Amino acid sequence: MMIRSLKLAAVAVLLLAGTASAQAPIQAVPRVGVSFNNTVTVRGTVESADSETHTIAFATANGRLMSIATADNVNLSAVQDGAVVNITYNEVVTLLNLRQKGPGSKEARKEGQAPDQADIDMGRLTMTVVAVDLANNKVSLIDGRGGEVRTYAATSIAKQDMLKKIKVGDVVIGLTTPLLVTAITPAK
Repeated sequence: MMIRSLKLAAVAVLLLAGTASAQAPIQAVPRVGVSFNNTVTVRGTVESADSETHTIAFATANGRLMSIATADNVNLSAVQDGAVVNITYNEVVTLLNLRQKGPGSKEARKEGQAPDQADIDMGRLTMTVVAVDLANNKVSLIDGRGGEVRTYAATSIAKQDMLKKIKVGDVVIGLTTPLLVTAITPAK
C-alpha cells in the first residue's frame, strides 16, 4: 500500500510539473527592424533653454514637445523662451515592416489614419514605402496622409539585407529617437 501511495504521489508531482510548464507565459517574438541615422531641421517654439545642462525644450509644428541635449558649440544664452527657431538635430529612426504579424500591426496599416497625441509625443510614425533602390541601398517613405518623401540610406550589411525584405506599398511603423541638437537659428 505504501508503494502504491508513493507511485501515485510521484505521478501527481509529474502531472503538476507538466501543467505548470504548459501554462508558462508565452513571449512575443520581436519583428525584424532596421535603424537609420538621420539629421532633421524643424521649426519649433522654444519652451525653455538651459545653458547649464545644455538642453532645450521646444514644441514642433505638429505639437510634439521635445527636450534634447545640445552640442557644446550651440549657444543657448541667445535663445529666448517663446522664440520661433529652426532647430537641427540628429536622430535615430527605427523601422519595423508590418507585413509581419504582430500586436497593433492591423491598426497601424490603416492608410491615412491621423496619429494620436501619444504617437506624436513618443515620435511614433506610420509610413508607406514608395521606393526601394537596392542598387544604391536606399528606401523612400511617405506618410499615408501625404507630405514629404523621406529617403534613408542603408549603410550596413544588416540594413541592406532588411531592404531586400521591404517592397513598394508596404506599410512600416517606426520610432524616432532624437539624440543631439547641433544648430539653432532664428526662423525667418
